[in-house]
This record gives sequence, structure tokens and C-alpha cells, in this order.
Amino acid sequence: MKIGFVGCGAIGSCYASYLTKNHEVCVMDTSVPVIEAVRKNGILVDNCVPGVGNGETVSVRPAMATTDPKEIGVVDLLVVFVHYQYLEAAVRNALPMIDSHTMILCLQNGLGNYDEIAKVVPEEQIIIGNTAFGATPVAPGHVKHTGVGVTNMGSLKAPMEKVQQIAAGLRSSGLEVTVHENVMNTIWHKLVANVAINGMSALLETKNGFVDANPYAHEAARLLVEEAIQVANACGCTLDHDAELEHAYEVSRNTDETISSMVQDVQHHRETEIRIITGAVCRLGREHGIPTPCNDLLLQLVLAKQSLYLGR
Repeated sequence: MKIGFVGCGAIGSCYASYLTKNHEVCVMDTSVPVIEAVRKNGILVDNCVPGVGNGETVSVRPAMATTDPKEIGVVDLLVVFVHYQYLEAAVRNALPMIDSHTMILCLQNGLGNYDEIAKVVPEEQIIIGNTAFGATPVAPGHVKHTGVGVTNMGSLKAPMEKVQQIAAGLRSSGLEVTVHENVMNTIWHKLVANVAINGMSALLETKNGFVDANPYAHEAARLLVEEAIQVANACGCTLDHDAELEHAYEVSRNTDETISSMVQDVQHHRETEIRIITGAVCRLGREHGIPTPCNDLLLQLVLAKQSLYLGR
């Protein structure tokens, strides 16, 4: 397959490094320093996955790295790793890479990414899901790979045959991929762990492992997760309370050294994705008449924190 990446950040770089094994991979990013670094050195990945990685840095060279989507042209699969607030604009900018056969894959955290992509391309071309990968940036074009796991995929309107074809292509490069008929259940499963970890770690500026290891953060995570599970099940999911709570703690332990993307946003004075993670629980809770006081408070605290540097 010819695969295009929109966004060459931490997770995008890890996926691109895998997929170059069997596919023609082209990366597009609006950041000139990132593209210049990739052109010069390739994508540099520090293999630091606990129990697997040896800490060595490998260089993977994509077929093309550019800031101009016209240079890449039409691709079979477009993988989008761009923050929610920039998604619509990013996909519009990438239209030279998309035609009627191109499938768009979004594995971003949160609820709301699908709707942003659907403003630009037909829903029949959108595949959504999530990933257990963890990564943190080191420098432009250089990332530390800190967690590995299943890539979950499914669709709301895209033909499942297409989803299975894309999944097979990803598996051929060594990725573990599971296709789900009820992909929203899977997305909420990941979202619940994000609700436990991301907002609190952003507020405290800690690594993921702090949430499970610290007794106060551990209890706060329980309160956040219990609200999220109630909302998810009101939305049609079938999440088990005990299993989801333990999964959230397990993610914290398994990604102990990972600095979440939301912490990275705070540290780099960028707008966070709190609105589509914790904020999604609050919004959907209101729609279904379910109180979410803990998530409401955390949402406002993170928004207050980012307002200090955004000035709004």
C-alpha cells in the first residue's frame, strides 16, 4: 500500500517506522523543523518499551517527507495523527492525498475526532479506533517508543471488508491489530483509561505511572472512572465496572514512564484535548441526565491551567 501520514509526532512516528517495513510510507507535517530532521536523519526511534526495548536508537527512512501534500499525491491509506482542534483543517489540507478509494484511519484519543474528519470526507471512507502504543518526543523527528500493544479498528459506515483489508496491511508490518464490530465499545474502553490518567497527569505534570502508584491519585482516578462508566453504558456500551477500573490502573502501570500527550501539551503551552476526553464524559453525562461532578471539576481545572499560558 501507499500510506500517507498527516502528523509526524510521537505516535505517528512510531507507526510510520513500523509500516515502512512493507509499505511505501510518506509523511506530511506542517512543521518545517520536523520534516527537515526526517529528511536528514530519517525518523529516529528510541526503543524503550519496558521488557522489550534495549534503548537503542534506530533510523527509519520514509519514501518521502514533506510539508506539501501535493508532492505525495493520492494514497491508499491516510493515517491522521493530529490534535482534535486541528483535525478538520489538517484533513482539508491533505485533500491532494485523498480520492474516492482512499481510506482515512484515525486512532486518536477521545470522542469527537470522527465528526471532524466527516466534515471533509465521506463517512464510508473513515476507519476509527485506538492504540495501546505509548511514545514521547525527544526532538523534531526523534521519539522515544515507551509502550506497545493492540491497534483496535472498526467503522460506523465504512464497509467492514475495507477495514479488514487495511488491518491485514498493518499486520503485515508486525502490528497487532483487532477489528471490532462494535468499535464504540472499544473506543470507550480506551477513553475510560484516558479519563483516569490524562487530565490528572496534565494538571500535576506527572508521568502516567503516578496515577496508579500514588494513593491520592489512585482514589481520584476511581471517582473519575466510575462516572465515565455510567455515561458510557448510558450511551449503549456494555462496560464492566471492575474490569474497566482495573484496566485503567493497568494502563498506568504498563505505561509507567510515558508522558501523556496532554502533559506534553501543557509543557509546550499548547491547547490540550481535555474537551474530547474528560469533556466528552461531562457533555454526554448531561445529555443522559447522569451527574459527573468529579469530571466536571477536573475539566475546569485543566482548562484553567491552560488558560494561564493561552491567555484565554
